[in-house]
Amino acid sequence: MPPVVFGNLQRWGALLARYVDSDGAHVLGGLEPLWGFSCPVLLPDPNVQAGEFAEALSGERWDRVVITGLSERSPLFRELALSLHRLADVYRGEGIHRCVADIDEGYDGWLERRSSRFRQQLRRRDRAAAAAGITFADVHSPDGLMERLLAVEARAWKQDEGMASAPMATMYETMIDRLGRRRRLRVSFARLDGRDVGFILGGVRAGIYRGLQLSYAAETADLEVGHLLQAHQLRRLPGVQTYDLGMDMAYKRRWADRVVPTTVLVARRR
Repeated sequence: MPPVVFGNLQRWGALLARYVDSDGAHVLGGLEPLWGFSCPVLLPDPNVQAGEFAEALSGERWDRVVITGLSERSPLFRELALSLHRLADVYRGEGIHRCVADIDEGYDGWLERRSSRFRQQLRRRDRAAAAAGITFADVHSPDGLMERLLAVEARAWKQDEGMASAPMATMYETMIDRLGRRRRLRVSFARLDGRDVGFILGGVRAGIYRGLQLSYAAETADLEVGHLLQAHQLRRLPGVQTYDLGMDMAYKRRWADRVVPTTVLVARRR
């Protein structure tokens, strides 16, 4: 998956990767092809720079270009579609819906918008956790962090879906190291009897907190540690306006204020 950089990086840029699919087709797409949350193309002036991007692509070998993370109503989507149409047949692909909470008014402002039942449940969980001896520890350094996270994952309710598999572990370890070095890492652990029983992991940038992973030991399920960690993280994000909870799921909607759709642009070379 060698990366390919387009643009002069002072005016515009695109960071793509080369793939070969199961049919042997050569694909240019984002570095993160599994979920497709992010957009690999940065064009401050898409009216001009989308054409320059298409021109740069014309000299590359590819059968298909896949650009994710686009807003269908944006000038970027429109101009990319028009410019890529000079080289290829362009299609709109199904994208991702993300749950987003607005926390520009802080935790209290966010909490006021939740239902009375939701607030009552939070208070009940807090009381039960305190009675059981649950505490929270915030971590700011990436040193030794991956080992702690994986130790919780080994006892987690979602062992087959988490971050313990080799490719996922490598990706998360790299992200944790880079976020830590840039002071953008936000991690908290739930602890019981001196032992980690859950964690919430994410990063901040430009006023946005992006949740990356949340997990807890199966034996603490009755204490609803996942909800406790989510509320704890919401309380400790000063200067953050947006909490991006990631892929749309039913349980996340109770925490979110809105659902944000993105779409995918697919260009098949003629």
